[in-house]
Amino acid sequence: MGAPVVVLIIGFGQKIGLLLLILVATSQGLIEFYRLTFPESQPKEKTVWIGVGLLLPLGAYFGQAETILVVMALAVVALFLLFLAKPGDFGTLMSRMAFALFGIIYVSFLLSHILLLRNELMGTRWVFFLLFTIWACDTAAYFTGTLIGRHKLYPKVSPKKSVEGLLGGLGGSVTVALLFRQFFLPHLTLSQAVMLAFLMMILGQAGDFTESMIKRSANVKDSSRLVPGHGGILDRLDSFLFSAPFLYYYVRMVFQ
Repeated sequence: MGAPVVVLIIGFGQKIGLLLLILVATSQGLIEFYRLTFPESQPKEKTVWIGVGLLLPLGAYFGQAETILVVMALAVVALFLLFLAKPGDFGTLMSRMAFALFGIIYVSFLLSHILLLRNELMGTRWVFFLLFTIWACDTAAYFTGTLIGRHKLYPKVSPKKSVEGLLGGLGGSVTVALLFRQFFLPHLTLSQAVMLAFLMMILGQAGDFTESMIKRSANVKDSSRLVPGHGGILDRLDSFLFSAPFLYYYVRMVFQ
């Protein structure tokens, strides 16, 4: 799904539109994650794990951070009760339990913070701030790295990333953050805008490296072939998984 479609759904679809986007992204992201980390698991088993994972975006839609923590606790309990009811092969039980739980935390819990952010005052503007800052960072990093990238950033995990690309990404994220401060978020100070852009760039890159590490452990290039030439949903969302929770808690603590 292209960026213009996402922007239109969020802008005109209100909260329900964003919820549907997050539900679709979470379900596909969990499918890709479990395919990468535990391909031997049974389809029915993974379907149950994904169903439990979808409880978290629903909890975020109807509540706040406290609600999603309650839902997270219930999801964990439900997951282990399901394993208790049907443990399957005891030789793989611990790994299946670990992958099921980690997938829900990594994909569903982190991604649900976008819905929590939308619930805050001026939430739609903050969601757009998140999206456009990360998109600008990724786009600027790609073109800068392609044109002048010489020094490898972290070749063991992501061989194509460069220091020059990282600096270009920082320039892109700062530029967008300052534009949002000027036109949409005037209560942001200059130092806050620059600081948010910098930290979201760092967290976005950390999310990208984390997903690359998972893919390398599974010996694959992309999480799936859902988007031709761009990989899967996880490849599109990895930069948001760490930056979205950070921005939500920052907004809640500083501006509410």
